[in-house]
Amino acid sequence: MKPPGIHPLTNHLLLDVTPQEQTTAAGIVLPTAVQGASTRMEGVVVARGPDCKCAALDCGTQVYVGRYASGELMRSGRNYRLALETEIIATLDGVSISLPETRTTPLTTL
Repeated sequence: MKPPGIHPLTNHLLLDVTPQEQTTAAGIVLPTAVQGASTRMEGVVVARGPDCKCAALDCGTQVYVGRYASGELMRSGRNYRLALETEIIATLDGVSISLPETRTTPLTTL
C-alpha cells in the first residue's frame, strides 16, 4: 500500500485520505461530493517516519486527523496527507466517522 516516492521523515506519518462513500443508517449511499466539509477526516497510515514513537500507529491503522493538518499530496489518483504524529486525534477500530448531531442550547439572559 506504500506509494512510490513518498517517504515521511522524522515523526511524520503518511496517511491515505482518499474520500470514501458513506452509507446512512437507512442504507442511502452518500457520494463524497454531498457529504459536506468537516474539520476532521479519516485516514489510513501508509508509512511512518523513523522517529515515530507511538506503537499504535502502524501501517494500516485507521485514524482520525484534523483536516487542516500538514500537507496534502496526490499520487496515482489517491489523496495523501503528511501529518505529525501529534496531529492524530484517535485510532479507529472498524467504525465510520460521521458529523456530530447539531445541538441547540437555549440562550440564557443575563
